[in-house]
Amino acid sequence: MRSQSKPDNDLAVSEVIGVVMLLAMVITMMGGVFVFLTPYVNDFQDNTAWSNANGIAERLDGRIDVVAGASADTGLRTTIPLTMTSMSPLITAEVWTVSADLTANDVISVSYINQTTFSVTSLNETANKAIIWTEDNETTLEFSESSEIMLEHNLNVADIYIVTILDDDVEIHRHAKIPISGLLVKTKVQTGTHSIALLNDARYDKFSDETWSISSVPDMNIEELFDGTMRASLSLRDVDTIGSIPDGRNAVFDIRSAGPITLFSGDAWNFRFTFDSSLGPTVSPQMSEGWLTDYNLHRASDTLDQHRGISPWLRASGVDGMTIDQGNSVIDLEIELQLVEVSK
Repeated sequence: MRSQSKPDNDLAVSEVIGVVMLLAMVITMMGGVFVFLTPYVNDFQDNTAWSNANGIAERLDGRIDVVAGASADTGLRTTIPLTMTSMSPLITAEVWTVSADLTANDVISVSYINQTTFSVTSLNETANKAIIWTEDNETTLEFSESSEIMLEHNLNVADIYIVTILDDDVEIHRHAKIPISGLLVKTKVQTGTHSIALLNDARYDKFSDETWSISSVPDMNIEELFDGTMRASLSLRDVDTIGSIPDGRNAVFDIRSAGPITLFSGDAWNFRFTFDSSLGPTVSPQMSEGWLTDYNLHRASDTLDQHRGISPWLRASGVDGMTIDQGNSVIDLEIELQLVEVSK
């Protein structure tokens, strides 16, 4: 009996060892497969999160685009799932200034001095009245014709303001400062955070280990008409957030237009605009480089006399602002300010 039980015990031990080795092999293989597939799973999760954030940004920007050009108090309500993303306001992330003469009879410049004072220069001394508009108030100032005038007022010009210069009752110049706010969409990814900034009908993208890149530029169109006149159209869109930003699986957004404002419509002389972004240190240089690409190519080939389009106002870097046709000819100018409010 003993001689027969010993082989049986050896056989049982061998079976246990075999099972353990088989389990070890399975676990090892599963671990190897897991280690091998982990980067692909992470990439898949990142792509899913990015696609979700990209869809949210496009959907929200499309809804804002529909409302932006509508009359005051026109709006819509939309529901957006914010389970994998978060949203926050971008306050005054850009500042634009636009100015142009509305007549060929004078060259006028308006400069911001401080919170209560503007400086106005009139080359031919035709200016004798100014209207200063803000979202809260408006004032009219009359003054004696001179080559340089100091306009003192009591309005709050920390936000949007529009200064219109007149010769009696004829508008001869307009100058506006437009701070631009927007929305920021953030999504967690393996390397940190992916951010999408929706500003002025443009889009900017950024990963946590990279700088901001321009995915789409502001809505500016420049073309040459049949008679050789240059035509420029620009929409400036300011999106203000009222209260807190909606969140959750079914975040409800109310998007309302505060009414579009026409800044320029028709012939203009000495058009000038500036752009400054606080979103990141690389945004303004990237934008300026894009605007001046054609100008710089003509400059490098010594054919500036053939250039039609955006050019520097003074210095070639564009730091003093941009103009069209170097500010030497009349252009057909269309600029609209769109004010949009987002709330829940």
